[in-house]
Amino acid sequence: MGSSSITLELLGIPIALNVLISLIATVIVVSLLVWWMTRRLSVTDPPKSQLAFEYLVDFVGNIVRDQLGAATKSKYIGLSLALFLFILVANLLGLPFLIEHDHISYFKSPTAELAGTLALAVMMNIISHIFGMQAKGVGRYWKETYLVPTMPIKIIEELINLLTLAMRLFGNIFAGEILLALVASMGNSFGVATWVVGIPIQMVWQGFSIFIGAIQAYVFVTLSMVYLAEKVEIEEVEK
Repeated sequence: MGSSSITLELLGIPIALNVLISLIATVIVVSLLVWWMTRRLSVTDPPKSQLAFEYLVDFVGNIVRDQLGAATKSKYIGLSLALFLFILVANLLGLPFLIEHDHISYFKSPTAELAGTLALAVMMNIISHIFGMQAKGVGRYWKETYLVPTMPIKIIEELINLLTLAMRLFGNIFAGEILLALVASMGNSFGVATWVVGIPIQMVWQGFSIFIGAIQAYVFVTLSMVYLAEKVEIEEVEK
């Protein structure tokens, strides 16, 4: 049997309580994680947490450089790092904390909600336009991007990119949580008698879900940089 969620209203906009709680938790976890990795920065004797953070910055930086090449800027790497950490944590939070009571969900991965992934996709679309205008100038950017004979195709392409970016992330994380809930339900269907089988299966699926969550964070950031490159790299290369 499926579960429902409590809905709140903010300025007339309906917001699911479980998603709101998980979004706040994601921001807190990411903030604490970054603070922990950067709290004792050292050039001569860096701690393991700093080395892990530097590896993460290099990893994300390589994603950005692969897509933008000469147009790469530190602000693009910073944006991608924040996006990668947020999506990664958001994808994983629902794995150990699928909290339900009386068929009401109080906590789930925010990326397992279509509204959450759409918000991320729209945010990245807006940021890409802003960076494009900064790179080329407002007039030139809009002229080269939309004031062309292929404008209808460009608009359709923009909408398709936005929807596929959101739907891909949502579909993978939502399906993972549904299957995880089913495995947990089957493992408890006959009490202790099914724990021997249910718990190992659930642990294996948890591990697989962690892998999927990390891959989807990587894919989302990579595609976001592909779309960003279309808006900024020509101007940067000309410089």
